[in-house]
Amino acid sequence: MGCSQSYPGLTEDILEDYSTLTYLTKGEVLHLMKKFYSISPEKLKANYNHRFSKEEILQKFDVLRNNPFQDRFFKVFSSKKDGHFSFEDILDLASAMSPDCSLEAKAEWAFKLYDLDEDNQISERDITEIIDRITCDPNCYNRYLDNELKKKIANIILEELKLDSTGSIGLIEFKIMMSRIPEFVSSFYFRL
Repeated sequence: MGCSQSYPGLTEDILEDYSTLTYLTKGEVLHLMKKFYSISPEKLKANYNHRFSKEEILQKFDVLRNNPFQDRFFKVFSSKKDGHFSFEDILDLASAMSPDCSLEAKAEWAFKLYDLDEDNQISERDITEIIDRITCDPNCYNRYLDNELKKKIANIILEELKLDSTGSIGLIEFKIMMSRIPEFVSSFYFRL
């Protein structure tokens, strides 16, 4: 019994391609398809490339629901930049967050997530917002650090790098910085 009988559109050849092109095993791809397919089998039978809304995805993928970077995941990993996910978008996300993903690939995805204003630099403004996302209560009613302290933390981070004189962190500097943090690969991780 092939996987195409259970999941229209997911043939053995496509399953093989997915496991070759991602950091996921065939079993992990099938597990993701099972969850993705359960959102609406009818829609996927009609169109294998159907794009589900953020709300539909959050119903099945709990790990994204309370993540302080939820909006960024949907922005960065949505191939159409519409906040909706196709199955291949979910595969890209799961692959990036896989423990088997390379440091280089993880650092590139992390950079995109943390470059909140999408100017190809992680600046003081990005860092202070990252601090807010990590330290605020879920609705940001209680900010545990004042603006002055957040700016001081951001400036210490930027000063410690001293990799160039832009006053912000580019992708290359970010990759170098992440390569110096042994815990990065294991902490930039979750299972869908």
